[in-house]
Amino acid sequence: MVSGLKTALANKPQKRTVDEQLTSADRIKIKVERHALLLRGAPTAIFISVFNALITFAVGWGHIDLGIIGGWTAAVLLLAAFRLAVWRRFSKSAAIGHSLFKYTRIHVMAMAANGVLWGSLAPIFAISEMMSNAYLPFIIAGMTAAAIASAGASWRAVLAFNVPTLAAAAISYGLFAERDGMLIAAVIVLYGIATTYLAWTTQQMIVRSIRLRSRNDNLLAALKSQIDAAHEGEQRFRALVESSSDVTLIFSPEGKVIYASPAAETAFGAPPQNIIGLSTREIVHPDDFDQFKAVGGKTLSTIGEVIPLEHVCMRVPGGDYVNLAGRLSNMLYVPGVEGFVFNGGRVKEDACRHLPAAE
Repeated sequence: MVSGLKTALANKPQKRTVDEQLTSADRIKIKVERHALLLRGAPTAIFISVFNALITFAVGWGHIDLGIIGGWTAAVLLLAAFRLAVWRRFSKSAAIGHSLFKYTRIHVMAMAANGVLWGSLAPIFAISEMMSNAYLPFIIAGMTAAAIASAGASWRAVLAFNVPTLAAAAISYGLFAERDGMLIAAVIVLYGIATTYLAWTTQQMIVRSIRLRSRNDNLLAALKSQIDAAHEGEQRFRALVESSSDVTLIFSPEGKVIYASPAAETAFGAPPQNIIGLSTREIVHPDDFDQFKAVGGKTLSTIGEVIPLEHVCMRVPGGDYVNLAGRLSNMLYVPGVEGFVFNGGRVKEDACRHLPAAE
């Protein structure tokens, strides 16, 4: 039993990765799209930073020295203006490739600077004896969560903001909080670990989503190419069939004619639309019906098998029998055909001398 289990484990299928079939060009495209997500998410991050800075200024008004809180707010707003200017420059130029990578480097550095500013809020609250104010942990948690939401495509950008912010908060609570300072600091550290993991998994989810979309795009492109090729082949086949003097009939699995070539009108004296819908028994002479049915049964054994018919007589109701020789092909699984294809031409009249007696 143990040996059997070992064998089963040894032979288990290898786990497939999403990007098995991705080319180098696809991977570059994925990287570019991930950086483009940072560019698109930047305005949201800037707005959140400005909005929360103004709220913080209002909360600190009258409790924190106006020069300190005013200077801090001005620094956040100036940094936001710089980030917005950089974003506008790169977004207007439709940044791609190396330009996007350059923007990402600037963006990460700006996130780090913003993290330092928001991290400095904890010491400011500490020296102003506001460590017990519930607003500080609330705003820090909100800003770090917003960093993940707006910059999740790059966990490094998230860390650039969260590490200085949470580190300063943990140290400030550990040193200056009057009650349970070390406990709060420990909670902040755990929160930082959790947000780091969340940032990493968010990036992986985004990357996986981009990879799947890229793979789907490739599959759709390949499918479109195949459809176009099939359509082109169908047009070529139709042109050949319709210009041929041979009769081509397609029978459904139920034995009904679902296609008749233009040559059928010459052979049977009836337009193709009058032939479509007729059954095999209505077209094939009774003496040849069993032979025709048997040949059709043989083609079922192999998809695409072609069996010759040296002699078969057909007609439309009310018309004369026409002596034909050709072949019957199983094309049930060919898209656009999905039936048995008879293709043949007329033969000498004396090939069917037995037919009048049979009737």
